[in-house]
Amino acid sequence: MLLALGWHASGAPAAEPAADPPAPRFVDATRDSGIEFRGVCGAAPDDKGWLVEAMGSGAAWLDYDGDGLLDLYLVNGSTFDAAPGSAEPSRLFRATGGGRFVDVTAAAGAGHRGWGQGVAVGDIDNDGDPDLFLTAYGPDVLYRNDGGRFTDVTAAAGVAGGDAWGTAAAFFDMENDGDLDLYVGNYMDGDPRRVPRRGSEAARSVHCTYRGIPVFCGPLGRVPQPDVLYRNDGRGKFTDVTRQAGMALAEPRYALGVVTADLDADGDQDVYVANDSVSNSLWRNDGRGRFTEVAVPLLVALNADGRAQAGMGTDAGDYDGDGWLDLVVTNFSYDWNTLYRSRGGEFFVDDSARAGMLATFMELSWGVGFHDFDLDGDLDLFIANGHVYPNVDAHDIGTRFRQRNHLFLNVGGGRLREVGRAAGAGLAVERSFRGAAFADYDDDGDVDVLVTALDEAPLLLRNDGPFAGHALRLRLVGKRSNRDGVGARVEVVAGGRRVVRERTGGGSYLSASDPRLHVGLGAATRAERVEVRWPSGVRQVLTDVPAGGLVVIEEE
Repeated sequence: MLLALGWHASGAPAAEPAADPPAPRFVDATRDSGIEFRGVCGAAPDDKGWLVEAMGSGAAWLDYDGDGLLDLYLVNGSTFDAAPGSAEPSRLFRATGGGRFVDVTAAAGAGHRGWGQGVAVGDIDNDGDPDLFLTAYGPDVLYRNDGGRFTDVTAAAGVAGGDAWGTAAAFFDMENDGDLDLYVGNYMDGDPRRVPRRGSEAARSVHCTYRGIPVFCGPLGRVPQPDVLYRNDGRGKFTDVTRQAGMALAEPRYALGVVTADLDADGDQDVYVANDSVSNSLWRNDGRGRFTEVAVPLLVALNADGRAQAGMGTDAGDYDGDGWLDLVVTNFSYDWNTLYRSRGGEFFVDDSARAGMLATFMELSWGVGFHDFDLDGDLDLFIANGHVYPNVDAHDIGTRFRQRNHLFLNVGGGRLREVGRAAGAGLAVERSFRGAAFADYDDDGDVDVLVTALDEAPLLLRNDGPFAGHALRLRLVGKRSNRDGVGARVEVVAGGRRVVRERTGGGSYLSASDPRLHVGLGAATRAERVEVRWPSGVRQVLTDVPAGGLVVIEEE
């Protein structure tokens, strides 16, 4: 009774909980940025008949021309009516400074005209410029960057992937040999000749419904397509090593999200895959490019109830500040998103309820990212939302097709609080959002967000603070390791506080984020110590590093 009334057993008054910090304000900067783009994904909402028409596409931040400014690549889809090669192109927007962009797609040679889905960015030849890999409903595409002009090298590289429905992709160095390998997640056989159309008699006969509403068929009941692991030989050729690496599943799963991260802190990158409607996958790396599936024993295959969820996007980050990377998976509506908290790298616990994820129950979530949006030193969480079924609006089931995005601020103790309604007009915008790509695109020291939307324009959210502290921005340049520094782990000590960040591969949903690391320092104006553990095993220490500007760390 005394505790319930706010008194400790000692009789002293209980301390008032600390007031939450103010939420950062996100502004819709799309119009001012000069980004003009409308995503295409199948027929108009009311006429969509197959699932591929509702999955949307992703976006990527990259400095394609090496001028120090982050450029933007937006993946575009197609329609079943479009002839091969005649779809609206994916587009590349070059940053001109001051947060503005111009369309340079034609000049750069990057206007893919297939049914694009996702994008991964990586310097596959270690020549200093980022290359692009696009997944697609149909053959995937690899664009090699030759000093700001892209060349389609898909056939020569051997990464087309046939006619599989490619979704998530991530560049990472699976055996720490200094070049980037490639993991490609595939979804299902979505061929309309073999999949019933929404609302058809054939669809009704196989129960393609959701809460009594006729919906797209799949993924359950449809044929899953296997993921692929490609090994980079360092000379422009990739080889399918899925089976040799131990990643060939007897029964493929429906992959939609992938992130690579050193989840057991043993010096190599593991691979986590968010799968739709079946168990998720965690591939533990032995350091030599051989993998073992450990999602079940490490408790990240299912939720705490032992139930498979509809995984969409995923990310890895140390949100509770204990030095171990945790995992997040976004899921379908009438279910909450899942936070798996690492217990010393040995296993994970589903900490979703305690961490605040019950607030996501009604939304259908996609892109996701752990980032320190208020620069106070701990990781917050952004989640892109939007329903997959356009016809839910005609039914009173408590959810809607167009939804607002979520912003969760980290309030300490491993707890997150949803503050989107107080986070500016940009977070009040409602669309059927999909991919989320995170970057400090205007180089003002904080993390902004680009969110794609189904059949609509993307939303560029500029973070205008207020901020609880300062930031350290790090660009890693590998020498013995891959040039992008994917797999590098950074420990920062500032104001007596230690935080861990990692240059992961993949993450979010169908999207690629800022290649630089952003570390909030709180009130500290400099870091006493920055230690980088490179994939090669080299350890490098910097001391007395001031906040503010971009710090370039080249591997010794």
